[in-house]
Amino acid sequence: MSPDFPTPKVTAQVDPATIWNYSSRTLTEFTGQPRIDLLGEDENFEAGTGERKAVLDRLLAPTSPIEDTLTADGSEQTVVEVTGDLEFQLDGYIDLSNMTSGDVVVIREYMKIAPDGNYVKYAEEIYSDAQSLPLLHIVTKPARYGLKITLQQTSGTYRDYPYQFFKRTRTA
Repeated sequence: MSPDFPTPKVTAQVDPATIWNYSSRTLTEFTGQPRIDLLGEDENFEAGTGERKAVLDRLLAPTSPIEDTLTADGSEQTVVEVTGDLEFQLDGYIDLSNMTSGDVVVIREYMKIAPDGNYVKYAEEIYSDAQSLPLLHIVTKPARYGLKITLQQTSGTYRDYPYQFFKRTRTA
């Protein structure tokens, strides 16, 4: 034994067969269906309406990617805009790898908080020159009616900016 684990002073003798029988035993008189015990649902879980299923249904599920390349032109351009009736978020990337010395890019995030409302800006970041970490990861706040992300190159030679976003939304 190591100094951290001194040899225990045990005087009782235990038959190895007793330990083996104890460690290899099986549960007996196990009743109920495992799905009911673990999920609170029967084997028709997908068709059920149980409490745990309701929680799973409220998780945000990703959609197909929204991806393309935006070519800057000096104006504020929409990279991605999504709307909906259920809670959703945007999660994705804008690639700033093409930026060089003298380039300036402004990324803005907007949210609509009323069904017939206007977009309101809630975030803005400015990126200048070549980026040491060029892949910009954006995760928006939760929204219900609309989210929009824009890009505006305000200085330098206009560049291409590839992007990829996922809309994560509730199913019902």
